[in-house]
Amino acid sequence: MARKIDFMIIRPLTVFERETVNSFYLALSPDDRRKRFCCSLSDETISSYVDGLNFTRDTILGAFDEQAQIVGLAELVRGAEASEMAFSVRPDKRGQKIGTMLMERLLSRARMCGARKVFVMFLSDNTPMRRMALRAGMSVQTADGESHAERELLPASAQELTRWFIEEGFAHSGYFSTLGMAQWGSLVDRSASTTCKRIGALAPIG
Repeated sequence: MARKIDFMIIRPLTVFERETVNSFYLALSPDDRRKRFCCSLSDETISSYVDGLNFTRDTILGAFDEQAQIVGLAELVRGAEASEMAFSVRPDKRGQKIGTMLMERLLSRARMCGARKVFVMFLSDNTPMRRMALRAGMSVQTADGESHAERELLPASAQELTRWFIEEGFAHSGYFSTLGMAQWGSLVDRSASTTCKRIGALAPIG
């Protein structure tokens, strides 16, 4: 049974974090790239894809751990009739419901942005993605080795919009607080290490 991660911050990424997205995708194995993009992609093709991401029109969500390290990505690309979603979780962090949390947050954001339908395209052998889609109430159809999952969305109420704006604010502030703590911890560790070396160097011999 998959366990849920103890700490997680999910927030929209900005255009200034394009390289973060690029590094995340480039770190994926060939098989993970195939499952994420439904085909095998070279480093150059992935970087070109990331260069084309529109951080203003679309949504790129990042999931971060207690060290403010990115462990998952979700994309929502707006369309006239339906918006496409895509997901990827760092291999060492799978089985902790990160994909499910990203799915829930992205569906919520899609509703807040006025999307009426969303869909996901994935390879038929991508069992985790199929399970995520079914848990999210999406209908799934498979043909020729590819699967298509879709779901109609209800308009967001004024109360939901208000709660969403508040949660977005907390997500951003929480991330930067976590980042600050992680950086502070790193500085403390380095300082302690340097101090120990100095003490060792000053210690009398014999």
